[in-house]
Amino acid sequence: MTSPTFRRVGGAALAFTLAVLPMSAARASQPELKPAPVVVTVSEGTNLAVSTSPRDGTILFDLQGQLFTLPRDGGTATAIGDTNLDPYWPSFSPDGKLIAVQSLADGMFRVRLLTADGRSSWPLTRGEYDDTYPAWSPDGTRIAFTSDRAGGEDIWTVDTRGGEPRRITTAATAESQPTWSPDGRGIAYVQGNTIESIDVATGAVTTLVPAGQGTVAAPSWSPDGKSLSFLRIGPGGRTVQVWQAGAIRQVGAHTDVFPFPARWSSPDELVYGANGAIVVTQASSGASKTVPFRATFTLKRDHYEPKARDFDTRRPQPVRGIVGPALSPDGRSVVFKALNDLWVAPLGGVPKQITSDSAYEIDPAWSRDGKQIAYASDKAGTEDLYVLDLATNQHRRITTIDGAEYAPAWSPDGKTLAFQDQANQTLTVDIATGTVTAVLPGSFSVPGKPSWSADGKTLALAVNSADRNQIQLVALATGASKVVEPAPFGSVSTRGDDGPVFSPDGRWLAFSMDSVLWVLPVAPDGTPTGRAHRITTEASDAPSWAGDSRTLLYLHNGTLKLTTVDGGSKEVPLRFSYRQEKPESRLVIHAGRLWDGRDPEPRTNVDILVVGNRIQRIEPHQPDRPRGGWTFIDASGLTVTPGLVDAHNHQQMRSKVFGDRQGRLLLSYGITSTRSTGDAVYRAVEDRESLAAGTRLGPRYFMTGEMLEGTRLLWEFSRPVRDERQLALELSRVRELDYDLVKTYERFRVDWQAKVADQAHRQGIGTTSHYLYPAVANGVDSKEHLFGPSKWGFGFARESSFGGPYEDVLQLAARGRMLFSTTLFSASTLLADDPGIVADPRVRALFTTQDKQALNAKLLCAQGLGPCGFLDGTPAQARRDVELIKRLLAAGAGVVAGTDAPLDTTAVSLHLNLRSMAKYGVEPFQVLRSATSVPARQLGVDKDLGTVEAGKLADLVIVSGDPTRDIAALADVRWVVKNGVPRTVDDVIGPFR
Repeated sequence: MTSPTFRRVGGAALAFTLAVLPMSAARASQPELKPAPVVVTVSEGTNLAVSTSPRDGTILFDLQGQLFTLPRDGGTATAIGDTNLDPYWPSFSPDGKLIAVQSLADGMFRVRLLTADGRSSWPLTRGEYDDTYPAWSPDGTRIAFTSDRAGGEDIWTVDTRGGEPRRITTAATAESQPTWSPDGRGIAYVQGNTIESIDVATGAVTTLVPAGQGTVAAPSWSPDGKSLSFLRIGPGGRTVQVWQAGAIRQVGAHTDVFPFPARWSSPDELVYGANGAIVVTQASSGASKTVPFRATFTLKRDHYEPKARDFDTRRPQPVRGIVGPALSPDGRSVVFKALNDLWVAPLGGVPKQITSDSAYEIDPAWSRDGKQIAYASDKAGTEDLYVLDLATNQHRRITTIDGAEYAPAWSPDGKTLAFQDQANQTLTVDIATGTVTAVLPGSFSVPGKPSWSADGKTLALAVNSADRNQIQLVALATGASKVVEPAPFGSVSTRGDDGPVFSPDGRWLAFSMDSVLWVLPVAPDGTPTGRAHRITTEASDAPSWAGDSRTLLYLHNGTLKLTTVDGGSKEVPLRFSYRQEKPESRLVIHAGRLWDGRDPEPRTNVDILVVGNRIQRIEPHQPDRPRGGWTFIDASGLTVTPGLVDAHNHQQMRSKVFGDRQGRLLLSYGITSTRSTGDAVYRAVEDRESLAAGTRLGPRYFMTGEMLEGTRLLWEFSRPVRDERQLALELSRVRELDYDLVKTYERFRVDWQAKVADQAHRQGIGTTSHYLYPAVANGVDSKEHLFGPSKWGFGFARESSFGGPYEDVLQLAARGRMLFSTTLFSASTLLADDPGIVADPRVRALFTTQDKQALNAKLLCAQGLGPCGFLDGTPAQARRDVELIKRLLAAGAGVVAGTDAPLDTTAVSLHLNLRSMAKYGVEPFQVLRSATSVPARQLGVDKDLGTVEAGKLADLVIVSGDPTRDIAALADVRWVVKNGVPRTVDDVIGPFR
C-alpha cells in the first residue's frame, strides 16, 4: 500500500490513500419511521376551483389539489379521487356522470376523466405533450383543451371515447382556456388580453372581449348562449365580469375571485370560488350567497431521528466531491477538482496537486497532445482562463476580461480555447494573441460546457430547448446552429459536466441521459447518424474520453469508473481523505449583550468561553479573569448573537462567477450556515468538504444535489426523472453522496414525491418542494417560498391569492408542522431606507462589477428612479408578503428566512428579508429566530447550532447595536466566529480588500 502523504492548509490535514474508507454513519444507518396521521378540517379555501353537476346540482371543488363533492346547499364535503391525482380545472360532464380534469399524475399534463364518485380514472390524452384546460362540448362527446403538441399553444378537441385529437386553432399566437358555445358550433378562448371565438366548422374567428384594463381569463358560456362570463384581473384584484351582446359589466362584489371559470348552474346563476368561499351569484342582480362546507384532510407526518452528524471528529473522511474529472489523452491519468484545488493522478495512483492556494479553480481540460491543462481560476481577482504547461510547471493567464470566464475546451490543433462567461455566452480565445470571438449570445438559460468536433469546425453543448436539455451544434465558420435531441423527447441529465462530449475521432457524442451514460453516433458536424445506445446502468455523470475514442471515464456517486463504447465498467481506485478543521485554541468573548436565541431579551455583561470549536460555558463577566493561554475579544460595547442561516440558497448556481468571494461574502454578513435547495451535486459535495476541511473560507454548507424534476425543466441544476428505474438511481445518489436535504421540483410526480420523502426520512434527512398539498400529506417537511413558481407557472399558487391565504393553508401548514421559507424579493424595496448598503466595504470588495451594477439597479428601482426587474417588488407587495408571514405565525406555522440567492442578492438579501419582516410587524424575537434557531431545528442540527449555549458549536456573530431592538444592527458585523475561529470583517475580506 502506498504511504499517505499530508498537506496542511488553514490547519486542516489532508490524507491521501488508496485504502477503501468506511461509509459514514449517516449513510450506514436508517432511522425508524414513526408516521403519525394528522386530521385537519377546514371551512375556507384558497384558490379553490368549483363546478356543478347539471344532473342534481352537486358541487365539485378542487381544494389544495384534492377533489371534493358537496351537496348543493353545503355541508360536509366528501373527498373523491386519489391523493396523487394532482387535478386542476375540474368540470362535470353535461350528464353529470363524469369529471374532466387537467392532471399531472403521470408526469405530463393530460386530460383525465373520472367517474363522478372518483373511484375510477383514466387518461384521455397521451404523448409527450401538455394538454390543459379541458372543456366539455354541450353533447358530452368531445372535450376541447389547450395543447402544445404542434409547438405553440392551440385549441384542440378529442372524442371522449379516445382517439387522435383534432387541431382547431392554427394562429401563431397562443390560445388557451377554451369554453364551448351551447350550440356546439363555436369555442371561445383567451388570446393575449382578449377573448376570441372560433367557428369549429369554418375556422372563422371573432373577438368577443377586446383588450382592456388589466388581463382576462377563464371564459365560460351560459347555458342559453346569451352571456359569457370571464375574470378581469387588475390592481384591485380579480372580479367576475359578464359579456352580453357586446356590453360588459361586473357581477358580484368579490374582488378575490379565484382564477377558474365561474360555472353557470342556470342561465342566470354562477358558482365560483372567491374570498375563501364557494359563492353563488345571480348574474342579473349581482346578489350573492356563500355555500358553507367542511372539508377534511388526513396527513401522514413522519417522526424520524435526524441523521448523525459528527462536527468534532478528526477521523479521515472519504473525499467524494470530485468535480469535472477529465481523462488524459493517453488514458493513463485523470485531472479533477477537489478540496479547493486541482489534482492530477495516474489511474490507480496517488493524486498530486497542480494548484495550491485559496483561489477557486474549476473546469480542468487536457490539450489533445496531453502536454497542457487549461482551467479557470480567480487568483487574479475574478475567474480567468489559465494554461498549465506540464513540462515546465508554468501557469499562463489567457484571459483578462472584467468578469468571469470558465469551462475551457481545447480545439484539436491546440491553438484556441472555447469557453463561457457569466452572461452565459459561448466564446473562443486565441491562445497566442488573446483575441476573443463571440460564438453564441447569452441567455437566461445556462448552457453546458462546450466540446469541439474532431475537425475543429463545430462546437456541441447542452442547451435548454422546448423545456428539455438538448444538444446545440454550432458551425464556427458561419455561426449557423441547430438543436438536435439526444433521443426522442430525451434530456441530457444536467447542463453542466454531463456532456455532450465529442470523441477525439468525431464519431460519437457521449452524454448522461436518464442519469446513465449514452453514446450517439454522429457525422463530423455532430449530426446524429443513428440512435444513441446506453453504456452504463448505474448513476453516471461527467463523461470524458481517452484518445482512443473508445474508453470513457465517468463519475458514479463519488467514485471514478472506466467504461467503453461497448459497455462494461470497472472502478478506478482513486480515493483519498480529508480531516475536518478543528481549532485547538481557547477564546473568551466579553459580550456587552448576548442574545442567545432562546429568550426574547438579551443578557448583559457576560463572558463566552470557547474551547476548540465549542462553547464551554457562559458566565458573568470577570474583569480579572486570568489571560494565560486564552485569546480575548473585547465586545463589551457590542452584541453577540448566534450565527445566521440562509435557509434557501443555491450556492453553486453562480459559484463559478463568485469563486472565492462567495463564502467570504456570506461570512462577512454574519451568515455562518447555508441550506442548499438545489445545486449541481458534485460541486456541492466538493464545497461542503472544502468548507469542512478549512481549505475554503465560508459558512457551513448543508447541501443537496440537483432538484428532482419531471421530464420538462428549466434550471441547469434540475435533473429530469423519467421512470422508476431512474428514480432508484437518484435515491442511490442521495444515499451515497450523503445529502442533507432532497428537493423535488415543480413537475415531479406527487406519488414519487411520497417515495422520496419516505426514503429520505429513513436516512434521517428532510425533503422540500414548492407545494403545500399533497406534499404535507405525503410527509414532505417544508415548503420553499411563501408562494412561487409552480407547475402552473408564476401566475398561480395554491398557497395565496389576492386576499389569502385562508384557513386551509394556515391549518395545513400549522397542523402539518410545515415550514415556509420567506424568499422576500419584495424586500429589496427596503434599499430605499438604507441606500448606503450599495457602498458598504463588503459590497465594494466582494461583489463583481456586474453584481454591483445589479444591486445599484435594485436601489434605483426602490427609490423610484429607475426600471424594476422581473423579481423586484413594491412596498405594497412587501407589506402583503409580510402579512402572510404574520398570519402563518399566528396560526402556529413556522417560517425560516431564506433568500433564493443568487437570484436575489447574495448575503445582503438575507438582511433585507429580516428588515422587511420587522418593518411590517413581525416581532423581533420571531424575526431573529427565523434565521437562527428555527432553521437549525429544520436541518436537524439544533443540538449543535442555532442558539448560544454551553456545549454547542461556536458559530457566532458580533455586531454593533442591539438587533433585538433594531434588526438593521445585524448587518453591522464586527466579528464572525465560525467553528470557534474568530475573524474580523477585514480578515474575511482578505485578499479582496
